Amino acid sequence: MVAKRCWLILTMLLYALPAQAEQVRIAYSGVSASGSPVWLAKEQGLFARHGLDVDLVAVRSAPLQVSALVANEVQFVRGSATSMLSAAAQGAKLKIVLSLFAERAAYDFLVAPSITKPSDLRGKKVGVQDFSGLLWSLAILSLREMGLDPQKDNISIQAIGDSTVIAQSLASGIIDAAPLDKLQSSRLQGLGVKVLLDLTTRIALPSSPFMSTESYVQKNPQTVESMIKALIEASAYMRSQKERGVAVLQKYLKLDRALAETGYKFLLEELTPYTFVTPKGLKTAQDVIALRDPKIRNFNVEDLLDQRILQKVVQSGYVDEIERKYKLK
Repeated sequence: MVAKRCWLILTMLLYALPAQAEQVRIAYSGVSASGSPVWLAKEQGLFARHGLDVDLVAVRSAPLQVSALVANEVQFVRGSATSMLSAAAQGAKLKIVLSLFAERAAYDFLVAPSITKPSDLRGKKVGVQDFSGLLWSLAILSLREMGLDPQKDNISIQAIGDSTVIAQSLASGIIDAAPLDKLQSSRLQGLGVKVLLDLTTRIALPSSPFMSTESYVQKNPQTVESMIKALIEASAYMRSQKERGVAVLQKYLKLDRALAETGYKFLLEELTPYTFVTPKGLKTAQDVIALRDPKIRNFNVEDLLDQRILQKVVQSGYVDEIERKYKLK
């Protein structure tokens, strides 16, 4: 009888213990406004609410991100579809699971004050983060839109650092041009830098998608679902709570209040409850990579997509529930 009572008490205690949170590491490529939902999810305990113990890791090189994913040193990457597409075409088993941003390039191609027309870029220097990521893709696409070819027109594309370093380099004259997001564009225009091309309505390209490995998605569907739900809630929180959103931008991007409010306004124009990355957007990225590696055209871009868990979450009514919770519906 005593043994039975002890077993009953022990069972009750075990059930009373909180479930241990799943440890997850998310790598991100740089400090930009598109990272704000992830930072907010961490600070507001949204990951924890969904049973995840998340560590955010800055990994600014696309090849290192791929290596970290494949080695399971990180479980997710928020980064460039272009760089992940290149890696997948070379054999890496990667999957895009969702994005939180509209599938367009909300960027400006910025130039030094002395440049007034596309032909002035001949013989000049364009800054990017690396030679496979989003900014490199946007630089190539921008030049092509303006009828320029880096080789024929002697335009030097230089990998100099993340968007903050690129902005500083453009402002100081180290480089002559660069594609940068709307917030950086707004800040630099106040210093005399000019917009030569607005890319927003011209280029359909996946924006900051979240990726994992095929094996991780297959073996850990519940963790992936929890991750997706936490990010969807973070998007709703960001869109409904201006003060917290502005505060996050101020903290991580080192902005004053006025610029953070400008950044928040731009963010609201692109941040969605969720976005399914499309083959059309990936084909845009594929076309850019094909300029230097024609063999990538043989890769089926749909092999990079696995958004079945996102589809399940949407069909469950969770998104509507969250939108109502934050009074967005």
